[in-house]
Amino acid sequence: MEAQERIPDTVPAAELHGPVNEFHGSHEHIIDGLHAMEKLPELAEALERARLVANATLMLFDKVVHEHHADEEQELFVHVQKSCTDLREGHRVQELVGRLAADHRRIEKMWLRIRPAIALTAQGKVHGVPDFRAEVAKLVEIYLEHAQLEEEVFLPLADAILARDANHLAALDVALHLRHAPPLRGAYV
Repeated sequence: MEAQERIPDTVPAAELHGPVNEFHGSHEHIIDGLHAMEKLPELAEALERARLVANATLMLFDKVVHEHHADEEQELFVHVQKSCTDLREGHRVQELVGRLAADHRRIEKMWLRIRPAIALTAQGKVHGVPDFRAEVAKLVEIYLEHAQLEEEVFLPLADAILARDANHLAALDVALHLRHAPPLRGAYV
């Protein structure tokens, strides 16, 4: 049996000859690319999560938030204002309703400004909005403050006012039900 020549594990680059030496180090760029490629599944998952969150955000603001603001302004605020019996309480309610409605307009304006970027994100496209992170953070901050004011101050006051008369609570309940009931279909005669 012939003894095979042992192939050295490594050969210093300085010992490589002419054209062979030209290949030395040429794999570094390829190896860097392979390491970057290893991150693609994680990046693709992040992109898919961004698309899903962006789509959910579009639905949230275009449907849920829009309808929620309309319910409050056209039903809850109106019923509470009509049910006030005390002048001081009425002024407080008017002040809160004014603030909450102004918040709604501000939030809706901010939403309209960032909606195109979110729609592009939902499509998996780059939006190129330089202040996107800051604008999203500001909208979230403003809405959280708004929700806190409503939950901790206005709704307890509204409940106390409406609960004084069961008919006032019932009227609000019916009004909200009618707003969300499916439209009646015309009957064939």
